[in-house]
Amino acid sequence: MSGGASISRDVQRLLKGATAQLAGRARRGPDSGEGRRVPRRHSYDEADPRAKPWARIQDGSVAAGLAHREAMIATAEQLYVEQWRKFPLSEVRQARAERAAAAAELDDLASRSPAEIPVGRPATLRQLIAKLDQELDDADRRLHRIDVTVLKALLSFLDFSTGKLFPAIERIAEKAGCHRNSVISALRRLKANGFIEWVRRTTMTGNEGEFAPQREQTSNAYYFDNRRRMAKATWLRFTQILTAKLSRLGRIPPGQSSAPVADPAAPPAPGSMAAALASLGAALSRAST
Repeated sequence: MSGGASISRDVQRLLKGATAQLAGRARRGPDSGEGRRVPRRHSYDEADPRAKPWARIQDGSVAAGLAHREAMIATAEQLYVEQWRKFPLSEVRQARAERAAAAAELDDLASRSPAEIPVGRPATLRQLIAKLDQELDDADRRLHRIDVTVLKALLSFLDFSTGKLFPAIERIAEKAGCHRNSVISALRRLKANGFIEWVRRTTMTGNEGEFAPQREQTSNAYYFDNRRRMAKATWLRFTQILTAKLSRLGRIPPGQSSAPVADPAAPPAPGSMAAALASLGAALSRAST
């Protein structure tokens, strides 16, 4: 029985290879170096430096790392409340209805003769649709309550000393107590709001020498690029919360706890308060990259 199964697998492999040759897909690129193939765009071998985008969190200590994590979670919680106040569900539903009505009217006008179309009405409708589309797009990026839960779960895997963070979706889902699809949706919204970034990683499948996938996707490598990715107001809130927490730990002078980050394009005079704030901003930036 086992011999027959082995022959069957060999025949199937030969058939797949012959089909691929006829389709011009038999030549596979190398798995490393020039011309390497990857499963998806921006996917890198887990040993590739680009698949290791991590940086130490603050000074790498547990106390500072916990302060960083708590500040990020607090910022997400505040943003969640703020966004739902700005885009309540009732207004979002009304905007969707208005958008559908405007699109239907525009379609109706398109079916009429030019003499029947009110002057300027199509342009007005297009402007209204564009405005509503932007509002709805902003509303769709709102954080959900589950997003904060997923962020807490994700950050629980963070290594403060190295910044390493690469849990599988299933592990995040288990920690958050939700379905993996909920985790995927939450991660996308967290990324859209600048809380996290990630790169896809790949690993060898063990199918070397066979006409079969040579690589497979493994867990993402998550990292932080908050200063560049967060909205300005969100970044400022995060730095204020983080600075206050670090101040209580004695990591920075208490008198600088709520000042915004200085503009690096105009370096302040050495020894000034602005210089101290710029130094703090640089430290926060390094921790978020």
